[in-house]
Amino acid sequence: MESISQHVSAGASERELRAELKKYLSILGKSCAYSSIKDEYIVFSEFPIGHGNVDFVVFTGRSRMEVILIEIKGANFNFVNNNDSIAVDINLAAQQIRERFYVIKSNYEPFRRDVHAIRSSVENGAQKYNSFLGPTGYLRVDPNKDIDVSGVVIGGRTKEDIQESRIRHQLELNSPKIQFESWDSWLRKYAESN
Repeated sequence: MESISQHVSAGASERELRAELKKYLSILGKSCAYSSIKDEYIVFSEFPIGHGNVDFVVFTGRSRMEVILIEIKGANFNFVNNNDSIAVDINLAAQQIRERFYVIKSNYEPFRRDVHAIRSSVENGAQKYNSFLGPTGYLRVDPNKDIDVSGVVIGGRTKEDIQESRIRHQLELNSPKIQFESWDSWLRKYAESN
């Protein structure tokens, strides 16, 4: 986590942060915000959905599997611009997740079956999409039940925490299945949960 924090402090690009997180996929799995059951997760990078890839995906949950799509952007810009508008890269990441939601919704049953097949394959020792299986070694989920799909956007830096928190909250009200974090807010939440 120290390495990620140093990259953020140095204003790392999206590419640099993505490469660093790929080395330490467990960070995304361990984060309480993205894993509902401690140590029961599978994290993937460059996970294909439709005609594109999601930066990272976390499988977790109990009984019903949670599939969390994570798009990251760099730490080389502010989350909120000087005129209180959202940074273009944040809007782009949110649009990428909404497009993946559309693909999933349009092909729900095949997608649900596919993610359970991928989960089972990784639990049995296969390597898929740079997967990292949490310490428990399996998820206690039922492949016959529905899945819950949500998204997370992480990007930019915090300038004014209170103001930005309100803006992120408004974004989440307008996109209820997507959580928005600056790198600063994500790092704080991770530190508090571990």
